[in-house]
Amino acid sequence: MPPQAWGIKMKQTVKPCGVVAAAGAEEMMTAILQVLRDVQTSLAPAGPQLRVTTARTMTQIQQCLAPAGAADPPELLVFAVSQKDAACLDDLLLLSGRNPRLRILLLVRQDAFAQISYRCRKYAVHVFTLPLRRQILSEVIRVILSMRTQLLLKEEELTRLTKKVNEIGCITKAKCLLIEKRRMTENEAHHFLEREAMDRSISRREVANEIIRKYSADA
Repeated sequence: MPPQAWGIKMKQTVKPCGVVAAAGAEEMMTAILQVLRDVQTSLAPAGPQLRVTTARTMTQIQQCLAPAGAADPPELLVFAVSQKDAACLDDLLLLSGRNPRLRILLLVRQDAFAQISYRCRKYAVHVFTLPLRRQILSEVIRVILSMRTQLLLKEEELTRLTKKVNEIGCITKAKCLLIEKRRMTENEAHHFLEREAMDRSISRREVANEIIRKYSADA
């Protein structure tokens, strides 16, 4: 059966999170999908929308985790590992190593827990034994999504601060050029940038960039 996808539409405050639900057995797949639906409902309306893709085989999991040309690959894999799937664990860990944002939840048999946990110890992989209570799995997924949201918010704030610092640096450089090349005072340079931006309905940074380009070309 080919991979399938579903999602629940709701008001978004953070970007959607791609999730791969993987299990060879129909019963396990149904249980994982139900947990994800429960998590999605509990996150509404402020939490991220879960874009859930299903996979039945290791090959399909690899295709889901590394889709050609995808800008936002899945960030969470919930995988009920069968005995034959365990032989392909190295391929999964390779994908994990290549994607630092990917978090993996492996649900494994009790007799395979020690071996798989040891092999996954250096990766962003959390291993749990079956049978696993749905409430525990739900809570683990919510914690992971909460951490993801906090990381995204911090990255957005860093981007805003970086943009602001770059803007200040650009404007300061333009003022210095006006002071040097046009013999303006600092106050005159400041008002020149403000007036040009207001009169032309563009940002001060755009005015500053024009000044920098002009005097860089004249140098």
